[in-house]
Amino acid sequence: MKKDQVTIYRSGEMFGSIFKTEGTLIECGLQKYAQYDAAPFVKFIPKGKRTGRGFVQGYKPYVVILKGVNHPEPQGMFKTIRETDEVTVRQSIYSSFDDRWKTDFDEVLNAYLEKNPDCVIMDVRHTQDTNVIPQTV
Repeated sequence: MKKDQVTIYRSGEMFGSIFKTEGTLIECGLQKYAQYDAAPFVKFIPKGKRTGRGFVQGYKPYVVILKGVNHPEPQGMFKTIRETDEVTVRQSIYSSFDDRWKTDFDEVLNAYLEKNPDCVIMDVRHTQDTNVIPQTV
């Protein structure tokens, strides 16, 4: 049985910015986790890897899974302040866990999903009032 190739977007644990991972979906859904009755979870094999990975998000979840690969890239975490031949100085675009990491990407993703509505497998974003319950995988 062939598993689905997917693109997974989620908020990072270090700065709260959005990360994109492509790979093979094993399982996704909602489960009880700590004090959360319906926390999104994902089990997948990243592209180029053999072993599975997984994560669960509780507080302010941000998980979007799209069918296929080559979907939009989230913005980078840093902007270049100054660059010379010897040194590059960079600064993060926003401070840690600023909601603009997510709301900026929401604009890009929402515009993309308007044109490609059938590619959504799971959409659980605290920044949106819409939650798409995961399809059986």
